[in-house]
Amino acid sequence: MKTNPPLNERIAPGATSVVSPGWSNFFTALPTAISWTKGFNQTATIDFPNTLANAQSNATVTVIGARAGDAVQVSPLADVSGIIFTGVVTANDTVTVYAKNFTVAAINPASQIYRIVVLQN
Repeated sequence: MKTNPPLNERIAPGATSVVSPGWSNFFTALPTAISWTKGFNQTATIDFPNTLANAQSNATVTVIGARAGDAVQVSPLADVSGIIFTGVVTANDTVTVYAKNFTVAAINPASQIYRIVVLQN
């Protein structure tokens, strides 16, 4: 069985989908292959405070359905140089988003929209 996604597959002219059938099948099967059973997607505007050098700030976001042990992915709308954003489910329906400053100077990230994706297995 061929398991690689079809890298050279083309979308038929006039098709309403922007994803080819082969890619659609690949992405449909992916969660099953890695045991994800549910996914939750939430956006939130977060204004982190000035974050000192080699320190972190945090904010909480409600993500209905999130449970301890779930995988969390945090993506800001715009990149912030010197900051890594991570997330952890800290209580049922609550994700704590961390802004980790790994530089030698304080950074005050601008208020922006973050996408929080929670995956359960």
